[in-house]
Amino acid sequence: MRSKTLHRINFMLAVVLMASSLAGAHDLWLVPAHFTVAPRVRVVVMLNTGDTFPNSEGAVKPERIERAALISAERTITLVTFRAEGKSTVADAMAPSKDGGAIVEVILKSVATKQPRDSFDDFVKHEGLDAIASQLSRTAERRAEERRTYAKYAKTLLRIGNGKGASKLYQKPLGHRLEIVADADPFSLRPGGKLPVRLLFDGKPLVGARIVIGSMATATAPQSNMPGVRTDSQGHADLQLDKTGGPHYIHALHMIPATGRSDVEWESFWATLTFRVDR
Repeated sequence: MRSKTLHRINFMLAVVLMASSLAGAHDLWLVPAHFTVAPRVRVVVMLNTGDTFPNSEGAVKPERIERAALISAERTITLVTFRAEGKSTVADAMAPSKDGGAIVEVILKSVATKQPRDSFDDFVKHEGLDAIASQLSRTAERRAEERRTYAKYAKTLLRIGNGKGASKLYQKPLGHRLEIVADADPFSLRPGGKLPVRLLFDGKPLVGARIVIGSMATATAPQSNMPGVRTDSQGHADLQLDKTGGPHYIHALHMIPATGRSDVEWESFWATLTFRVDR
């Protein structure tokens, strides 16, 4: 009986440790109330944080927001007013006056965190950060904990009216440190098709990085457990859309050694892109 109790305790402890290892692994999703809106209609977007799209585990504090905007060929509207609704933070703005496309972007300020080394190793493994894992394995001194910063960059694609005259706005990089750029209009694709994307870091193609795509149909699976695709020598990847269509997300994470800093060892950058594929 005692051995069974100890086994149960050890199992529960392992579950808790695994959960804590991924506690810092929450993405920032932008989830519009509607991915297609009419011209001159108010666009409502939820800022959700979590690991199972599109669910939110907590509202984003407005003071964390470094930049937020609705961007169209017509103009750029800076989003300055946010409100909490349950576990989501909500922003809204008026849609452009003409048919076409728009992008909503949100950047969260970089903040620092720390993790016990075993927890950090699990995080690196689950996120497919092979270069970091290799570097850690070559480090002679094993630190008790690892310290890192994390900044988050989120975008969502909108169709305004019939979408005509979108001028390929979806292909426009917005200058995020880490950024996912669609090379085709997701609204023009069909369920089960493929979406070509580029992953940029500091404006340059990021080679060999893991990108994950998912949809509402995979909402019960944490993105850290989803199979990923590696970018090629041009930072390019072809991503398989879900056969059921509907809202999709793309996730990417990049980490580099911190240079010129004594407070952290690593800097991490998170990027997401959300969009809808019509059925």
